[in-house]
Amino acid sequence: MRICMTHYAFYPTTGGVESHLLDLCKGLQKQGHEVYVLVGSMRGRPAHETLDGIDITRADLMNPEWIRDEKAKKDIAADEEDTTLVAAIREMYEKFIAEHKIDVVHGHNFHHFVPEHALALTELWEKGMPNVLTVHEVWSEFICEDLLRRAKWDTIITFCKHVTKGIQEQAPQLDNIEVIYPGIDVNLFSPENVNSKWSDTLQLKGHRVIMHPARMLPWKGVIYSVRAMQYIRKRFPEAILVVTDTEDIVDWIRELQGYKDEVLHLIRSLGLFQNVITQPFPYLELPWVYNACDVVVYPTIGEEPFGLVPIEAMACGKPTVVTPSGGMVESVVPNETGFVVEKRNAKELANKVIELLANPTLAAEMGHKGRQRAVEVFSLDRMTRDTVAVYERAIQKHKKS
Repeated sequence: MRICMTHYAFYPTTGGVESHLLDLCKGLQKQGHEVYVLVGSMRGRPAHETLDGIDITRADLMNPEWIRDEKAKKDIAADEEDTTLVAAIREMYEKFIAEHKIDVVHGHNFHHFVPEHALALTELWEKGMPNVLTVHEVWSEFICEDLLRRAKWDTIITFCKHVTKGIQEQAPQLDNIEVIYPGIDVNLFSPENVNSKWSDTLQLKGHRVIMHPARMLPWKGVIYSVRAMQYIRKRFPEAILVVTDTEDIVDWIRELQGYKDEVLHLIRSLGLFQNVITQPFPYLELPWVYNACDVVVYPTIGEEPFGLVPIEAMACGKPTVVTPSGGMVESVVPNETGFVVEKRNAKELANKVIELLANPTLAAEMGHKGRQRAVEVFSLDRMTRDTVAVYERAIQKHKKS
């Protein structure tokens, strides 16, 4: 099968969607399929490149910032349709599909930001091109509801019941939604994938290490992980919190820098500069950091659409402490693979981390159960097979029509 995987961004852009795309492309290739990626242009990256055998095309027409700038020149709002751009995007897809002999198009998150991509693919669907949409999260805004009602997809994939509920609240008429839990490479994210690079670089040996893998965006709850350290430090003075940090993300509403400054100010004001490290890590090296830590925390204060962090941590055999946020209540088993604590409660977060640091046997048991759950429920092979089955149904549907 020849698949067009398409979104606004792709690796090395950092984010849950981008990580998922990279994993899914690799999973499809492993199972014998050909994948061609069509995504937005990215500063410092060529228009065409191959990464790990994945054929990637980057184009301005796929870049929401570029689309918004073009629409602004015409006094067209970002969430309003520009028919000229819809036609241009449709023609780009038509050429891409013809060039690579595509069997099915798999779009991601084309239900928000700008409407042109969903509408262009809808026109191709009406001409007989099988398509699938994965909705990674649902936002409460007009464009989401409008596109969920107007755009046409053979199947809409969601990662969890939480996102499905959000879609149905906005577009209750949809009857083509299928939940496919996300999968990760459990050989990449594995207790066996150990490398001392980051442990040595950050001088983590001899310390109790807590990891908060997150972009520094307000809803990721980094502030509460930092606040928790003032309590953890009293019991374990040598404890270190490692916060993943990157500026290479999709951040069109400019949340990143202001919140990052707030986090850094809090670290200084609490005198935690010896106990908190902010450091960017390449995605493929993240397992090395997971495996250098004792506990993983993810105290999201918003509604996490699903959250790959807990299953990455579980796959590496690490206990997790999370909040009851969105899809995370479907991945973490409370008191078995980790703890679930109240949102915005730094003291409760600290207490659970301290409990795990003080009881290595409990931490190891939770880590072991988490690894089993990741392999059984959240493997990349399982997710890929389920996704291919969706593709096959879409292709057969169009052959019959």
